[in-house]
Amino acid sequence: METKRIIDLDKLKLLKEDNVNDWIKFGAKVEKMLYYMFAPSGVSMAKFYLKGNNKDIDLFLTALGSEKKYMDAFLRNGLNDPSVLRSRYALERAVGRFELQTGIKWPLK
Repeated sequence: METKRIIDLDKLKLLKEDNVNDWIKFGAKVEKMLYYMFAPSGVSMAKFYLKGNNKDIDLFLTALGSEKKYMDAFLRNGLNDPSVLRSRYALERAVGRFELQTGIKWPLK
């Protein structure tokens, strides 16, 4: 049975820093999303749902996509390749915009 994995960005905005379990769960869900993005074909994708306003969701997906592009470039070219550095800077910009707009810390730093 597939589990629904919901990331509620509006709820995360309201969390306090001392609410560690919810932050760990958020990080685990993002990590799992990336896992499925890299999974070999034939591995069934879990169902993820995002809640929040459209701008926050777009920023989240941009940051997540930038994570994947950076990892792809790293795996393909190694750490010191210029394309990897460009991907890293693009990731940092996407994460910065996400954090600035939403006030939510990106879990994969």
